[in-house]
Amino acid sequence: MTWILLAAVIIAIVVVIIIKLSSKDDIEPTNYPYQINGGLFSPAERSFFGVLEQAVGVDAKIFGKIRVADVMTPRKGLSRSEWQKAFNKIAAKHFDFLLCSNDDLSVICAIELDDSSHKSIKRQERDDFLRGACEAASIPLIQIPAKAGYVISDIRQLLAPHLEIQEKPIQIDAQQNTSSDKFCPKCDSQMVMRVAEKGTNAGKQFWGCSAYPKCRHTEAINV
Repeated sequence: MTWILLAAVIIAIVVVIIIKLSSKDDIEPTNYPYQINGGLFSPAERSFFGVLEQAVGVDAKIFGKIRVADVMTPRKGLSRSEWQKAFNKIAAKHFDFLLCSNDDLSVICAIELDDSSHKSIKRQERDDFLRGACEAASIPLIQIPAKAGYVISDIRQLLAPHLEIQEKPIQIDAQQNTSSDKFCPKCDSQMVMRVAEKGTNAGKQFWGCSAYPKCRHTEAINV
């Protein structure tokens, strides 16, 4: 009986060693050839994201790099092959940015930042398809050309119809209205120095067009 018990113990030890060796092999780098990317956004997308945050404020939540297939799905009534074909067209695509309701995270609109790559024929075909898909799914799609700098008020104006932003006249007192020799590049009116009353820039000074609200052009003050 002793040798049987000893043999059983030896077998158990061998099994444990084999299992541990197998587990070690499973986590070898060669079995998982992956590495972390540098960042979620490209430099141009990261720059625009900061502008978008200021334009949206607390009116919505911003998400980036969202898969199109997580936002829309092929409609009911299609055959299995038609459904799969329609799904395959959106499975590998994503939206640059997505604005969602603060309450239930329902989709408000999608935003595409169009850089120079969108000028290629293949990319234009992709953009045409995405516009058609969004229209069919009743998802507003806003396409914004990528550039070196953005005017926050312009971006906010593009989003206003979808966010139901109610613009209110800016109340400016004598201390907030400092004239300058700067002139608005949009309407040639004189620019005045103002102080933001709310939002992420509350308390900070900026240049604003004196023709507001007819002209909403603003510029940051370079310190």
